[in-house]
Amino acid sequence: MAYVSRYMKQKEAEQQFLDAYHQFGDAIFRFCLVKVSNQELAEDITQETFIKYWQYLRDGKEITNTRSLLYTIANNAAKDWYKKKKAVSLDDRMEVGKEPIAVETPAEVQAAYNEVLDTISELEEGDREVLLLTHVEGLPPREIGEMLGESANTISVRLNRATKRLKKLLYV
Repeated sequence: MAYVSRYMKQKEAEQQFLDAYHQFGDAIFRFCLVKVSNQELAEDITQETFIKYWQYLRDGKEITNTRSLLYTIANNAAKDWYKKKKAVSLDDRMEVGKEPIAVETPAEVQAAYNEVLDTISELEEGDREVLLLTHVEGLPPREIGEMLGESANTISVRLNRATKRLKKLLYV
């Protein structure tokens, strides 16, 4: 009987994992790509994120918000990579290039998009983080606060200040 129970828990965990991957896999990859500006590295961090998520499921840990957990794991993995790397070389960035928004997007829109991304990359890590999580991934301040261990109000204030700093850099 214990074997059947373990088997059922295993199947339930597998289904949870597959559901989470299908629902959040692309978004986590995009988030990682924006964080590290390298497609292969973003794929690696996404894979690492889902491996850690699987370990959570396998260990039977309680997960109250799957999306928040996945973004937290991905964010921490990207931070760990930056700590190891410290500086991103200009050659690496130029080799990878920017991902186009869409094939049919006018060149002016793509240029503006790339300008905003470049300008965001000049901001401090905290500013980049809240801007990308809000505007690229569409997360509300409450969920960002859960991920970062801060209140939704604090995130809203940080977002407002980061937006002002971004506008100042873009329009000066």
